[in-house]
Amino acid sequence: MAKIGFVGCHEISWFCLKKICQLSKEHKDEMVVVYNLNEEESKKHSSYFNFDSLKKEFDFNLKYISNITDRDNLEFLKNSGLDVLFIIGWHKIVPQAVIDTAKICLGIHSSELPRDRGSSPINWQIIKAEEKGGVTLFHLSEGVDSGPIVESTSYDISDEDDVRTVYFKATIASISLLEKHWSNIHNLDVPSITQDESQATYNERRRPKDGLIDWTQSSKKCYDWIRAITFPYPGAYTYWNKKKIILISSKISNIQGTKPGEILQVGEKIIVSSGDNSLEILSLQVEGEPICNAKLFVDSYKIQSGDVFSNS
Repeated sequence: MAKIGFVGCHEISWFCLKKICQLSKEHKDEMVVVYNLNEEESKKHSSYFNFDSLKKEFDFNLKYISNITDRDNLEFLKNSGLDVLFIIGWHKIVPQAVIDTAKICLGIHSSELPRDRGSSPINWQIIKAEEKGGVTLFHLSEGVDSGPIVESTSYDISDEDDVRTVYFKATIASISLLEKHWSNIHNLDVPSITQDESQATYNERRRPKDGLIDWTQSSKKCYDWIRAITFPYPGAYTYWNKKKIILISSKISNIQGTKPGEILQVGEKIIVSSGDNSLEILSLQVEGEPICNAKLFVDSYKIQSGDVFSNS
């Protein structure tokens, strides 16, 4: 019987934790402790999800915390005798002191490591118009997603995908890796393949303010930008009439563009000029107000042809 711990706070954490609980029950492993962010800290992070429903279903010891490295949390982990600690969908890199509280410490990263180490891999994959994504089950180390690999798996990213649909693909792939390797995890005999550092690439950390769209870019790049950071993330945005406008979804238009950011057409559609052509905005919202389709936005806010979406 393996003694299991879990640390996570995102939607992917919820699904992985559910699968880990199911597999633990099947193999008579013990879920010793589960950590998530407390309510105050959770407000700072996109894709946060609490574990209350899973606690009700599987009756594990659930602790809501602000920092896994607080003395009480470290002491509890050290005294728990964990065989395996999973850290999946946590909001920061954990120090060696946490990793050392278990015989094996495993994480999942939404890329085929060593590519796309670091923050927001799915967002960056779509921004860069990559056609493949993937996930990696790996041993955690103090470095940035640099520990030995258990296994990676890939999936396709299409032009029709957005961050939400790719997130689903990543979650399904993650669950599949956990199922495939649970026998190894249960027996504490987990594969460990050193990463090739010569192939490592890194992504910059993304913040909400980074979502400002650049209308001088091509229609394709503007389209990729919007779909890469749409819900559940803060979203691409622009400004109109001194209001911050969140762009939810779009598609590339064949209408000839003029000045980047200029509104070319309103009515059933909102067509915006880009750096090379134009983009049709399908859904959008004034920050803090309800989401609209194009027609509802035009009717509600009286936007007109010739108006301009700007960067301030």
